[in-house]
Amino acid sequence: MTRQRVLAAIAAFAMAVAVAAPLGAAAAAPKKFKATRAFVVDKQTGAVRMPTPAEVDTVVITLTALGQQPADSLPQVTQNSGAVSVDLAGAYSGVMLARPNEDGTWETRCVFTVEEGAAFLGLVEDVQ
Repeated sequence: MTRQRVLAAIAAFAMAVAVAAPLGAAAAAPKKFKATRAFVVDKQTGAVRMPTPAEVDTVVITLTALGQQPADSLPQVTQNSGAVSVDLAGAYSGVMLARPNEDGTWETRCVFTVEEGAAFLGLVEDVQ
C-alpha cells in the first residue's frame, strides 16, 4: 500500500470516528472555535476548503469526547509477579488527525487534548 493510500485511510478513519462520536459531548464543549486554515476535502470536488462552523463544532465535540480522561483515579491490581497493572478504561489514548497539504500530501499527528488538535488543524478560540 502506498504512503498516500495509508494516509488517506488514516484520514478516513479519523472522519469515521468523528461521525461515530457521541453527540452528548456537545454540552461538554465550553469553548467555541473558528478555523484559520482549510483542512476539509470536499466530497464532491476533491478540493480542500475551509470547514463550515458546523464542521468545526463537530471536530471540537469529537476531540472533547475522545480526549476525555477519567475523573477518578484508576484502580490498580497487583499481579502475582509483583507488577502493578492499571486498566486505563479506554482513556489516555491519542487521536490520530490528518490534514491535507497544498502539494496533495497529508500531514498526520497524534494528539491527546482538544488544544493540541485545535492547534494542529488551525482552529482558534472564537471570542465574541
